[in-house]
Order: sequence, then structure tokens, then C-alpha cells
Amino acid sequence: MRLREALRRGTEFLQRGGLAPEEARRETRLILAHLSGLRPLEIYLYPEKEIPEERFESLLRERISGRPLAYLLGEVEFFGRSFRVPPGVFIPRPETEILVEAFLRQEIPPGRILDLGTGSGVILVSILAERPDLTGVGIDLNPLALKTARENALRHGVADRCRWIRGFWLDPLAPRPCFVALVSNPPYVAEEEWGELPPEVRDHEPPEALFGGKNGLFYIQETLSRGWTYLLPGGKIFLELGYNQAVRVKALGEGLGLRIEFVRDLQGIERIAVVSR
Repeated sequence: MRLREALRRGTEFLQRGGLAPEEARRETRLILAHLSGLRPLEIYLYPEKEIPEERFESLLRERISGRPLAYLLGEVEFFGRSFRVPPGVFIPRPETEILVEAFLRQEIPPGRILDLGTGSGVILVSILAERPDLTGVGIDLNPLALKTARENALRHGVADRCRWIRGFWLDPLAPRPCFVALVSNPPYVAEEEWGELPPEVRDHEPPEALFGGKNGLFYIQETLSRGWTYLLPGGKIFLELGYNQAVRVKALGEGLGLRIEFVRDLQGIERIAVVSR
């Protein structure tokens, strides 16, 4: 099957399966790029290139059954790079790219950064790839996530500048200042929101990477209250937040004597908290 025909048929199939038109076309492009070895937008440059029709149709059927596309392809695009993401590891979202952008806009001095709940390592690896003067430490409780993070660091040429530690949040580290910044996309789904998650998220992704305690703020509060022990003077904390958490996080920060600036996502939601003392 040629790419031109596959793009049309795949988009129509995913739309019939319930995806919105733009999302159906985007996901079809990602599948075709995976099968053809091209970048997603390059498929328009080679419309006559052939792909295996049986494999293409199999992926479409699996996607409609509810399996996340990232797990079907084994990889995801993030901040202009391709990262490995196997089943059992949290799938990075486009919103998290805003956290990386927010970090890169700040004047963070050379040194070492800490990534809590690193997952597949996309945040730390992306930052190190953009900032050769930085090194980093990523912590996660999931051994498969850490294995994946190591592979992604090797893939993008930063493995010699990062270290991966298995453990629960800040617990593996001695409480002393040695980082210029702390970054995290923490679990922030509240107990009451669990049933509202799409089935493809709730039924497939690791719950420990999603669930942030009764009100969704457990890891955020831990980071804001304890993180400063590990930061050098002038260090900053960068946190991704849930869509409805900015007001509560601001109040929490003010209670701790912290200064918080919010960065909005494309929908106008205060998505990233940049925190300083």
C-alpha cells in the first residue's frame, strides 16, 4: 500500500472508530512514519512509497481497541526527538514540552539538575541535549522506566552526563544542596478524578505515575516543602500541574514563603509552575 492511499484510509478508519478528524490524521501520520522510516511530515514528500498493508491495518485495529498509540509503536515524539516508551512506562504528553521550554528560557547556571519521577527520561534527556553544560540525576521507583531512560539517554548522546537512581521521590538522596534546579512532571491525578480518565489511560498506563493522592497534590507538596534542601542558592523548581491545580499550588507556595510564576499551555491553562525562594 502506498503512503498516499494509507493516509486517507487510516484517517477515515480512526475517525469511524471515534477519533476527532485532526487526531485521526495525526495518529495515522505517526503510524505511517513508523512503518516507512520517515519523519511524520516527510510522508507528504514520498506519497508513492510502499508500506506493509497487513501490518498497517493491524496497528489501526489495535488502536481502535483502546491500546495507546505510543505503546503500539514503542516510541513517542517529544521536543523534536523520538523516545522509546514501552508498555508499563508513563507516556509523555505534549504539555510536558512546555516544562522543558520554561526551563530553557530561565538563566539556569551550569551544574547538575534533578528530575523526580523521571519515567522514560524525556524531560532530563531533552534538557541535557539542549544544554551541554548541564548534568543530571533522574529518580524513579519503576525499574522498567529507569531502563528505558538509560536507553533514551544513549539514543540521544547524553548518557555520560546523567545518572539514574531507583527510589521513592527524594528519599534516595542525602539532604544536601547540590543541584542548580529541580524538574518534575509529578503524578497529579486526584482520587476523585480517577474514574474520569479515558480508558486507554486508566487501563494501560502505570497508576503510580498518574495518581497523586487524595487531592492530587501529594508529590507537589512534597517537592515544594522538601526540594529546597537539595538545591543550591538561587536554585529553582519547575513543576507540571493538573488543569485545575494552579490556585491551590499558589496558596501552598505562599504558605511556604515561595514565589511562583505560572506558564500557560496552548489552552490558556496555568500548566507549569516556576518556583523560587
